[in-house]
Amino acid sequence: MTFIPEQVELYKYWISEREGIRVCKEYYKDKPPWTEDEILRKFKFCQVYREDDRTTRWLRTHIRDPLKDKPEVFMATVIFRWFNLIETGRTLLDNNLHIEWDREKAIELIRVQPKWITGAYIIKTPNRMDKVTGVAESITHMWNAKDYILEQLYKYKEQDGGSLQKAWELIKEYPYMGPFMAYEVVTDLRFTHLLNEATDICSWANAGPGAMRGLNRLTGRELTFSKRSHDWNSEMQELYDIVKVNNHNWWVLNKGMYDLKHDFEMREVEGGLCEFDKYSRILNEEGRTRSIYKHNKHLPIVEDIEEGESIWAK
Repeated sequence: MTFIPEQVELYKYWISEREGIRVCKEYYKDKPPWTEDEILRKFKFCQVYREDDRTTRWLRTHIRDPLKDKPEVFMATVIFRWFNLIETGRTLLDNNLHIEWDREKAIELIRVQPKWITGAYIIKTPNRMDKVTGVAESITHMWNAKDYILEQLYKYKEQDGGSLQKAWELIKEYPYMGPFMAYEVVTDLRFTHLLNEATDICSWANAGPGAMRGLNRLTGRELTFSKRSHDWNSEMQELYDIVKVNNHNWWVLNKGMYDLKHDFEMREVEGGLCEFDKYSRILNEEGRTRSIYKHNKHLPIVEDIEEGESIWAK
């Protein structure tokens, strides 16, 4: 596959600049602005490393790491990711529902919360149920299947160290999970005893719609191209090989190098493609942009941008 060199450089630039913001803010404790890039100063983007996202940090500290060597980590992760909200995570933790799931108790406790579920992605639930009951029912489906799923995951691990792709293919087939939610869970389990030795950590990722659009930009295809039969993974692997070479050379900031906390893996390639697509849409003034960085005091804020309008404040 031949990538457009200028687009590859823009992809690498986004990764470098976005990670540079985190480094300036968290590592050097600098005051804002942490970048000269007006788009990155003004709009909200995910971290380069998913492990640095606020919700993932909470999950890692309170649920995943304490259970990482125990089989209970599987369902605890599934339960939390279905809500993907720290406030609900605290409720689950305080009532031990992440370890001993109780459908009716969970519904009772969660229903009274002002906000109880993420707005970051669409949650699939059974028809003819309110959302709280539907999520609880979906979790119950997984709870009832957990023993079989764990048996398969341990079998994969015994055979060849485990596989993210095999785990994803297994989990996504359960009711209301689907490819996206299964990928979120597998990405978390990669840091537990279930998948920490998986052989495809740096050779497989599940390309979501945003990553597909990012790859389309890199190759010059129509942005709407989204055939599932297309070999998206090979393209992400090629991009990984290009980007990995520069892993320790990107973030040379004014104050010098810092020690990288994480390895750059295929998950970072996939997530970076999605955010690169968002960045490109703003750069090219394509359509509507929603997520404004609320703490920005250095640029005027545009709360709503209509289709076709400039993204820049007048």
